[in-house]
Amino acid sequence: MAQNKKRGGFIDRLIMGKEKSEGYARASLPSNRWELFWDIFKGRFGKLIIVNLLTLLFFLPLVGLLFMRYVALANLGATYPFMQAFGVGYQAPTSMVGLAENIVFNVNMLVFLLLPIVAMIAAVGVAGGAYVIRNMVWTEGIFVANDFWRGVKQNIKSLLVVALVYSLVFYLTVVSASLSEQAAVSGVGQKWLFIVSEIISYIILGFYSIMTMHMISMSVTYELKFRQLLKNSFLFTLGLLPHSIFFIVAGAIPFILLLLDGFFMILGVILVLLFGLSLLLLVWTDFSQWAFDKFINDKVAGAQKNKGIYEKVKESDSGALKQYRQQLAMAARSSLNSKPIKPITDDDIKLAELPTSFSRGDLEKLNESKKAMYEDHARYVEEHKNDPEFMPTEEEKALEAEQEERRKRIEKAKKELSKRK
Repeated sequence: MAQNKKRGGFIDRLIMGKEKSEGYARASLPSNRWELFWDIFKGRFGKLIIVNLLTLLFFLPLVGLLFMRYVALANLGATYPFMQAFGVGYQAPTSMVGLAENIVFNVNMLVFLLLPIVAMIAAVGVAGGAYVIRNMVWTEGIFVANDFWRGVKQNIKSLLVVALVYSLVFYLTVVSASLSEQAAVSGVGQKWLFIVSEIISYIILGFYSIMTMHMISMSVTYELKFRQLLKNSFLFTLGLLPHSIFFIVAGAIPFILLLLDGFFMILGVILVLLFGLSLLLLVWTDFSQWAFDKFINDKVAGAQKNKGIYEKVKESDSGALKQYRQQLAMAARSSLNSKPIKPITDDDIKLAELPTSFSRGDLEKLNESKKAMYEDHARYVEEHKNDPEFMPTEEEKALEAEQEERRKRIEKAKKELSKRK
């Protein structure tokens, strides 16, 4: 019996997750965003790997496009006489100034024409992966595959637009930067102007990349139109620029390792295949939920702050502790002890008793005695309802008003959500 119970508990934890198990307690939740990140990373590492593989599947066309660009540059570099010996099948070129930059410009201009298509395919993976990671950050019970496809269905429209616009911005930025670099090397016009233009192009791309990350997290959290996403992401990027750069770099460490050589590149490949994308989404979602709590959720009706965070109540926290005790006192003061109740006496009205063999007349007497008892109690309540011991205190009145106001806000939020649906 004990063995079967142990197996049942293991299967239950495997299928439902620890959030649905009997031993899960709210007190085990982390108390800040840093603890929440480590709690998810350690406790749900297997699910992070699954999310990463599902998301990475939709990034394969993008990886193929980047590989196509690399092969094109390598082939053209081998074909053109950059380092080959002249006279062995190669003619001496009149001038090689700007030739390499011209090759890069042409390759970027042609290959990245396919970027909008592969970017929108990758958006499918981002829609599902970001939704699952958001649920993890909210400490909700998840089924990875099921929630992944639910996230795709809910967020694919907005994220397709986000991916399409980002691919166009990326294309125009990279092509213009390549053209500026070619012009600067060729000596056409003022060289410093082209260098400044190239730097500005990459700054714009970096800024919009951070905006896109904010748009992704907003899309899976709120129902916003693209114009609202663009405006809010711009404000968040501008106001939280140092924070955004830090968390993007922290989440993109596996991808940064790919830029290095030798052992670090191999390590980067392994980490990217295991949890590269899911780590980036986890770090960014954890940070963005903190930002939403700080700047948005107070202004959204019905929005819940600090999801997944357990705020520990200390004795010194008199405000929270007082409210908690008021709620307990309110619950203890039920409708039975807040209204007058007539004392039970043997001399007052009694309930008629039925004999062992009773008739219709006996039943009528019983009903009449019940009615008389109810009427007598109602008269007693009416006579004593204004007695001091039955009047609510000022604290109870304030708490009742607060609860009524909260109920109205919830009803208003429900109506707003029904309109959105």
